[in-house]
Amino acid sequence: MNLKNNIAVIIPAAGSSSRFDGKLPKQFLNIGHETVLEKTVNLFLGITSVKKIFVAINPAEKIIQSQSFYDHSRINIVEGGNSRSQSVLNALDEIDDDISIVAIHDAARPWLRKDHFNDLLSEFINDQNIHGVYPVIPISDSLRMNSKSGPIPVQREDFLGVQTPQIFYIDNLKKAFKQANKKDLNFSDESQLMEYAGFKISSIPGDTSNSKITYKDDLPDNHQQDSRVGRGVDFHKFESGNGIILGNVHIECDKKIVAHSDGDIVLHAIADALLGAAGLRDIGYYFPDNDPKNKNISSLKILQKCIDLLNKESLEPSNIDFVIVCEEPKIGPYVNYIKQSLSSILNIQENHIGVKATTTEKMGIIGDGNGIAVFAIASLRKGS
Repeated sequence: MNLKNNIAVIIPAAGSSSRFDGKLPKQFLNIGHETVLEKTVNLFLGITSVKKIFVAINPAEKIIQSQSFYDHSRINIVEGGNSRSQSVLNALDEIDDDISIVAIHDAARPWLRKDHFNDLLSEFINDQNIHGVYPVIPISDSLRMNSKSGPIPVQREDFLGVQTPQIFYIDNLKKAFKQANKKDLNFSDESQLMEYAGFKISSIPGDTSNSKITYKDDLPDNHQQDSRVGRGVDFHKFESGNGIILGNVHIECDKKIVAHSDGDIVLHAIADALLGAAGLRDIGYYFPDNDPKNKNISSLKILQKCIDLLNKESLEPSNIDFVIVCEEPKIGPYVNYIKQSLSSILNIQENHIGVKATTTEKMGIIGDGNGIAVFAIASLRKGS
């Protein structure tokens, strides 16, 4: 069978995550720089044989509009129902007639591997005697069955855990739903529904890494870690003056930084690092030096503008590290003050801020005492 553009994927994502007990439904929780739902959907967007992806969402849920896949041409947002079955059925009604195979995958299984999906699909299309496949894994925990007299021990070898994705011929799945709806029946997954309707379904070994997020403990400890990193660099000349400002801290010396703004080179470098981590333009784009309004502007305003731009992308600073390069003044006595100042400005802990100072060993214009440079790096995380 030619699989090119012949498959649709349905992702029920309308649940309220009552067992998860979080501020947001678990499908919108951040795992690094993606939400759980983005990670799930983006995997299928990377599979060329998947023609359309149908994401069933609670119609009152507006967060969906901020998801990275929202405007993708292969994505269809459909109205979710009060149950998983209703959400899947709503999506089935939207699938074009030229689609013959449908896969249903839990929104809260973001760690599905592409090769595992392809293995399931291959098993399905190569066995003409079956109408669907679903993955299963052995149970590793001891089991007991609830009874009126208390939990009764059972043999775990007699049980299997059922996973998704589950793959079926779409016409058969529609027939199964029609039979179940006549008797007002509801099932926890589509494999049960298909078996009830008399279709032959085959179980395939699953993947233990394809786990489902049900409770908060199902998340890795570093689930909110973000890999977005940016760098910022700034150079300025010195002239005679009565002190300089670094990190919004006044440094006593007989110099002044030559700049169009107030010359806080530390805040400039940090701002560019934050903007770079977010994939945005540099501060020269937002504050051009040929604009009279920016003459002597406070670098705090520049940095606040950058933070506002990050917030629009639901991003916030995670940590920063920078090196100040100059022969003089000596920066060491001010390091703790600079950390305290930046902690307040950026709303991050002081132990997430690295401040270092060095010289050029008398080499170059900076070595001659005529200038200063800052090299900064910053990382971002998704906002809470």
